[in-house]
Amino acid sequence: MNRLIGQILLLAMMSASLFGGAGAVLAAPASSTAPAFAPSPMLVYTKDNASAAPNLESLPLKESVSQYGITWTFEKPARVSQFVNGDWYVVGPVTIKMIAPKPLFGDEVKETMDKGEIHESRYPGKQARSGSSLNPPSKAKTAGFDSRIPGGRYDPNLFSRLPIEMKPGDSLVSTISRENSEITMFDGQHIDPLRVAAVLTCLAEPQPADAFRPSYCDSAHGKIFLARNLKRELLTNLARVKGMPETLEGYAAAFQKPWIDLADFGFAAPVQNLPHYGQMIADQVGEGSLLLLMDYTPEQKEPLLVNFVQVGIDLHGVARGGFVWQAHGGLNSGRKWPIVFAGIMLGEPDMQSPQKKLPDLVFHEDQQTSFGPVTYRGQTFDRSWTGAKVIFMGHTPWMNKPTKEAEEEHWLSGWGLLDVYPPSEWPLKKEGELRASEAYRRANTSSAWVAEALAARIMHAEKAWDHDAFFAYVDRWMTEPDSPKILNAIKDAKFGDYTAPRMSWMWQGSVSVTGSRWVKDAWQTYRNNLPPAADGSKTPPAEATWK
Repeated sequence: MNRLIGQILLLAMMSASLFGGAGAVLAAPASSTAPAFAPSPMLVYTKDNASAAPNLESLPLKESVSQYGITWTFEKPARVSQFVNGDWYVVGPVTIKMIAPKPLFGDEVKETMDKGEIHESRYPGKQARSGSSLNPPSKAKTAGFDSRIPGGRYDPNLFSRLPIEMKPGDSLVSTISRENSEITMFDGQHIDPLRVAAVLTCLAEPQPADAFRPSYCDSAHGKIFLARNLKRELLTNLARVKGMPETLEGYAAAFQKPWIDLADFGFAAPVQNLPHYGQMIADQVGEGSLLLLMDYTPEQKEPLLVNFVQVGIDLHGVARGGFVWQAHGGLNSGRKWPIVFAGIMLGEPDMQSPQKKLPDLVFHEDQQTSFGPVTYRGQTFDRSWTGAKVIFMGHTPWMNKPTKEAEEEHWLSGWGLLDVYPPSEWPLKKEGELRASEAYRRANTSSAWVAEALAARIMHAEKAWDHDAFFAYVDRWMTEPDSPKILNAIKDAKFGDYTAPRMSWMWQGSVSVTGSRWVKDAWQTYRNNLPPAADGSKTPPAEATWK
């Protein structure tokens, strides 16, 4: 079994361990991921039943607040309350004098690690555990929570030292680190040093009970949205397919804790908050949004809806701060749809189509999909080698007019645009190992995009997404058969036998090995039977968009 397959199977097992499922790993999160605050039942706030913001004096005066095992203690008692999803805010300014568990820095860290991509010896006297970061930036793609964040993505300057002074508009992200013995290391790179994170926000005045938390990143420029304004009428009530969960509690819990996505490749993602890897993020995002379009009651949908929209608000703040989710294998999928979905549900144009206001913003799914013609290695290609007009652009698409020598090195590495060349012309690394671009196309990207593409199709959100090639490519993946000719071509080129039953999850038409089996049934049921669009437009059938 080659390196990529071993990696994805390990990631699948990690995901199953975290979320407690087998074949539907997101449907039943383990108790360790259950939310500390989950109104039961959560009120469905509307303009008819939502109240105004309370008076300051009516808020409780507290010395400290706690969430997810993290306690913030104030220098003196302060007025506090909670956002609609249960996250705390404090009316400030305020000073945090103590955090528990205690953040450790420098000599306070007794057991350091140098292993794989963890290099704590690079930071003498600046090692960290269970760190907090006030107004964490995102553009540099680094974090200061824990010096075991791999790949050089730890920045000790982002570790906020106590006491921490907060003013209105500030956000404080605090974490709990894992012990060295708890860390699972694969290939020296996929390492998760953080257990959990929580966010404390400082505001100038109390907010209504249905207020969403502003993003933990770039919070000073974030709006405060209200759940009463959610456009719930845009959520369809399609009949569920076999295998969908009876309740949405597990999915609501999976989005409950803040999705801290600040360091590149998910290297600072707390394991109880969100998946490390883009494939599982795309699975979770797609399935959660797809379930919101099924025939659950409004009361069943509301906790999932609120938490999912909050994730979109958070990621939009990360994007405003300068983060980009460039294509790289399967690492950065799944971030665009929560932002677009939240923008649609809140009627917020800047979130519906975020790249219009943020022209430098890029997303993984869009970089890896394109209509022809495309130019690579001095040639222009109108179609993929199989004849499709939509093309998978590779493990790491080359976008910046490289030198001829650099482009050739990119090609020989196996990261290039294989999809326009027949397998007999692919660069061979060693017999039996599929090159990175085709391996990741089959194992870690295409099959994980099915649910989010279907959810967006059902909502007729293609215009907001604004990259038609993504939707056409998913149609291609689901309807272009892996004929014996294609499979034999791969086999004959000595890249492995993908006809074996154990490899069926890498065939075109499959859904992600880390996702739920019902996704394919939902696709087959609804892709060519979409609810009518409000403007009367018709969506071409899946078989037609890519040919």
